[in-house]
Amino acid sequence: MLPEAKECKQCGWDVSQDAAPTIDPGDRRARIGVTAALVVAYGVMWTMAQSAPAEEVSAPRPPAAAVADQVEEPIAQPAVALGTMPAVVASTPAAGAAPSALITIKVANTKSSTVPARDALQYAFDLPETDQKCKLVGSTKGIGGFGRNIEIFLLTDDEYVFWHANPVAIAQSSWETYRGSENTLSYDLKSAGTYHFIVSNEMSSTPSVIAVKAQVKCAR
Repeated sequence: MLPEAKECKQCGWDVSQDAAPTIDPGDRRARIGVTAALVVAYGVMWTMAQSAPAEEVSAPRPPAAAVADQVEEPIAQPAVALGTMPAVVASTPAAGAAPSALITIKVANTKSSTVPARDALQYAFDLPETDQKCKLVGSTKGIGGFGRNIEIFLLTDDEYVFWHANPVAIAQSSWETYRGSENTLSYDLKSAGTYHFIVSNEMSSTPSVIAVKAQVKCAR
């Protein structure tokens, strides 16, 4: 369009109508109303979410009778030759027993175990915290290559770590050491912890074969 032209020759637009767009007051009020309604709706939803009680989910509990009938019977570790054990053996935390159950722990039950020359077998077990009176009882019997050099003794975890560092030394046990071809075992266990039942052939140059039965029995 020429600067002095008043109408567009192509579309017929009158340039005198050029101006900024007008705003309809009705449309403005509608937009304000919608915005206010959204703010109120979000406020109501937030208030409801804050006031709703938290849902508690509890794990199912076994019947009381089932708990009372449980019997704690932990299984001790299998016998391990000392030559294959690390220098320090860490204690395993003991599990608690059901209040009404008498504790019984199977330590060893073998009819024929070979104890290598200059070595020993150790059976480790954990005694849990309890007010019961507990004993390690059992028996040992030589079967083959058995001599006076075989020693049977019990060690606490601290005593075992000290002795394991030098097995040829005399074990410093809090209980009696048994020797000979046949023995009846009886050790009072005064506290909870890790114990090591030892069948030692450290002083012999030949292997020995021995039958071992040992278990922890507790009473009130």
